[in-house]
Amino acid sequence: MSQKYKAYNIHCGKCDKYILTYHKYGSGKGILRLYFKNIIAPTEWSNLQATSIKEAKPLQCTSCLEVLGSPIISKGKKGAYRMRRGYFHRKLQKK
Repeated sequence: MSQKYKAYNIHCGKCDKYILTYHKYGSGKGILRLYFKNIIAPTEWSNLQATSIKEAKPLQCTSCLEVLGSPIISKGKKGAYRMRRGYFHRKLQKK
């Protein structure tokens, strides 16, 4: 039996450009951290699972170059981005 998740499209808060698609597990309201293994699209961000935290670059908008998150090692030694509140928008993706 698989866990339930919600798929969110993450957009830049400044220019509203699409950045990535993320699977969020759990019942928490907000997105504080984006775990590398839960990023599913596009491939430039979804391939982060294979890289180490030292090689990961900041999560940045491709059009306005606003930094949306910085790479961290989270609980359980998982790679993640610590998201900057107010610098991004999440939109629930319909299944």
